Amino acid sequence: MTSSGGTVLFLEHEASRTGASIFLLRLLGWLKTDSNFDFQTLAGRWGELLPEFRSVGIVDTFEPEPKLIYRVLRRLKSNNWQQSKHLATLREKLVRSDIRLIYANSVASARMLDFLSFLRCPVICHVHELDGAIQTVGSQHIHMLEKRKPHYIAVSHAVAENLTRKYRIPANRVRVIYGFVPVPEFSPAEANLQESIRREIGIGREPKIICGCGSIEHRKGTDIFVEVAVEVIRRNGDIPAHFVWIGGSREGVETMRKHLIRLGLADRVHFVGSKSNVASYFEAADIFLLTSREDPFPLVMLEAALHEIPIVCFDETGGAPEFLLHDSGFVVPKFDIGKMSDKVMELLASPRLCKRMGAAGRQKVISRHKLSAGAQEIANVIGETLGLESGAPI
Repeated sequence: MTSSGGTVLFLEHEASRTGASIFLLRLLGWLKTDSNFDFQTLAGRWGELLPEFRSVGIVDTFEPEPKLIYRVLRRLKSNNWQQSKHLATLREKLVRSDIRLIYANSVASARMLDFLSFLRCPVICHVHELDGAIQTVGSQHIHMLEKRKPHYIAVSHAVAENLTRKYRIPANRVRVIYGFVPVPEFSPAEANLQESIRREIGIGREPKIICGCGSIEHRKGTDIFVEVAVEVIRRNGDIPAHFVWIGGSREGVETMRKHLIRLGLADRVHFVGSKSNVASYFEAADIFLLTSREDPFPLVMLEAALHEIPIVCFDETGGAPEFLLHDSGFVVPKFDIGKMSDKVMELLASPRLCKRMGAAGRQKVISRHKLSAGAQEIANVIGETLGLESGAPI
């Protein structure tokens, strides 16, 4: 869409290093170079990815800059005047921006829609949440969205089914577009990253690495990851294995490390914290363990599959089984830790099976979940919502 056709306003609720924020950042990067849409972003909070969003396009924030005085006033609940002044200035700016479409990147970002009621334009909501996450942010966000009767993009059929069954969203307003990731070409240098990662963690060349990734919380099943590690290490004397979890806050990592010391597993289970080079860890890993109790369609699953790692997940986790389909890993029933441990053991014992499943996963990402194809599909939805001619170049 050219500038004469107006601007798309993307809503990002926190600009943090999480799946939904990273997804939007990649999408905007593609739109900037491969489409004719004019867009800008409104971020709900000042997250660590905000500078990267600003490198892609214009970014405003729903909250004032968190300088010391504002943080103190907010803690004292005396920031209303400053917040109101900031929002008044923001409203004036957005009114002048000729916004023709609001694209909310998550249910959580719907909290900004009430403020944006002065923008009378269509709304698209890209739903990255299943019901547990929706309940955590507040189901009232769905009601805020429904005031605008948006079109929804669901990242998996599990997400779409939750919207239509639990929240009675008409199926004709819900479209499934699976998650997607960049598909880089790996160089020989990148293929040798695993040695440096093993040195960093303190693991020799022989042991196998079972990897997990995400924030340290109940929903991501960090406790299940440790329980599976306990079971596999107990049973797996012949093939030494190390478990490595990437992600989590500094406090969460420290808590888990203390827990592992009490269990006597600190030398076999490693919580390495948040990393910018996650791909390097996937390159070193042999198996990816997706222990989430709820996960709509995790991008880390696709990124792990790109590195030809077989994946083990639960059948009730969300969208992951829709990707695996029993050829790229194993789907374990009903959060059964013993059966998940069995599948890890089976993969550890069969390098040939690991290789076959890993290759199937990588090919599936390349053919079905490539950034350029997925982003173009979303660009088409935006064009349709704006009433652009069918088949017109985006």
